[in-house]
Amino acid sequence: MTNKKSISIIPLGCPKNDVDSELIAGAFKKAGYAVEWDNIKGETVVINTCGFVKDAIDESLDAILQSIKAKQEGLIKKVVVTGCLAQRFGEKLSSQLKEVDLFVGVSGFENIPSLLNHPQKKEFIQKTPFTSYPEKLERVAYRNTYSAYMKISDGCNNRCSYCVIPLIKGKMISRQRKDIIDEAKALADRGAVELNLIAQDTMNFGIDRGQKELISLLAELEKINGFNWIRLNYLYPSHISEDFLSFVSNSEKIVKYFDMPIQHISGRILKLMNRSTTPDDIKKIVKRVAKHIREPFFRTTVIVGFPGETGDDFNELLAFFDEYAFHRIGVFPYSNEQPAPASRLKGTVPGEVILERLNRMNEIAHKIMNEASAGFIGKIYDALIEGTDPSDPSVTLARPWFFAPEIDGYVMIYGSGRPAKGKFRKVRITDAVGVDLTGEFAERV
Repeated sequence: MTNKKSISIIPLGCPKNDVDSELIAGAFKKAGYAVEWDNIKGETVVINTCGFVKDAIDESLDAILQSIKAKQEGLIKKVVVTGCLAQRFGEKLSSQLKEVDLFVGVSGFENIPSLLNHPQKKEFIQKTPFTSYPEKLERVAYRNTYSAYMKISDGCNNRCSYCVIPLIKGKMISRQRKDIIDEAKALADRGAVELNLIAQDTMNFGIDRGQKELISLLAELEKINGFNWIRLNYLYPSHISEDFLSFVSNSEKIVKYFDMPIQHISGRILKLMNRSTTPDDIKKIVKRVAKHIREPFFRTTVIVGFPGETGDDFNELLAFFDEYAFHRIGVFPYSNEQPAPASRLKGTVPGEVILERLNRMNEIAHKIMNEASAGFIGKIYDALIEGTDPSDPSVTLARPWFFAPEIDGYVMIYGSGRPAKGKFRKVRITDAVGVDLTGEFAERV
């Protein structure tokens, strides 16, 4: 070990975890540590886990076990496990994984360095999981400084029957608007030209204070110098209002990106999922967005194999996507997560049927996404340069407004030299290879 006081942070899961990891890094930087990312090395390794579904849990457990092995081999000294998996299973894991030095839940990140140096006990799991955002912590950039995610609230009140997030995170708590604006200005000052707003339920920002405040927040964020693009993620469909669509339509900075997880279209399944939308609601919302917004980009997610899902329910889902085109569709098999209410439902769908439906839905989804990608050919867009392809340095990766970072893909530009990362260039889309796009610079520098 070259640095006696060094730490490596391994963020797993969603962009919300990336933000939390940057806050954890800020806490350690304030305590005098040198921070590295995604390595099992240094004095201490902090694994910021995901505990949402089985695949994410398995990934988190694998990273923990690898870190424990490195500790046993003397390559590192301490292992810290934080995040959703720690909040959900911390006490149980603490009794099983004695080699882990500290478990911390989904809040209290600012306390990790002092807890690690003065261990009173191995767990710091607050029963009320999310109480407040550690506003005074500086965020240390994880991937880059030109594109930033920012949380505006945490926790969730929706209580979808398949979801354990409310059990892990608790009720929705919105941040104070001034604190959000201050953080956004700090992100702009460090070079962010793209701001991606995230929450468990972005549309309902402020509802815990008695009033939806998202539009007024966006109006203030638009005034901050430096941001070219402001993107909203996780838009619960039933909360999308006419006023919101009118505001987005007239905005020059808010990209027309609608990340709306519908999860299903069968009315019976939506009711079992405890979703607040009916099939007619979803169809009307999609039409309403298309009416208000010129060339919107639609992303959604669906779950197949939910308890009680029949062949007719599944066919209804397929038929919906025949009529309503989306640009990106994420397809997930139902994951039985206890003690979520859906885990107690009857009508379990056999694993082989879930797999068959997953493959069929993915086949349809890829056909739809391929057709959507072909629709971009010949058009010119401002695109953010993300660097070069790790497997081929001669290929530049650019990202137009309709591709969210780390999620939707890139435009690949061949033989283009090495344009500066984090800068905007005009790009002409020349071809679509499946969901991937190729292009060329539309102007000389």
